[in-house]
Amino acid sequence: MSEYQYYEFAAIDQPLTRSDMAKLRAVSTRAEITPAGFVNHYEWGCLKANPSDWMRRYFDAFVYTASWCS
Repeated sequence: MSEYQYYEFAAIDQPLTRSDMAKLRAVSTRAEITPAGFVNHYEWGCLKANPSDWMRRYFDAFVYTASWCS
């Protein structure tokens, strides 16, 4: 059985800059990255970053769900 993980980060107070988006793109080549946020899902593997660090640095809100219901 494969794993499924969904990550969504939202930049509400301030949009992401081009530099911010480039740094996020370096972590994930498949993610949907806009000035308003980052969205990606994984079926094998996981996000190669610490969500807490991203929340401190770039984002205002975060949603995570996985096939094991966490």
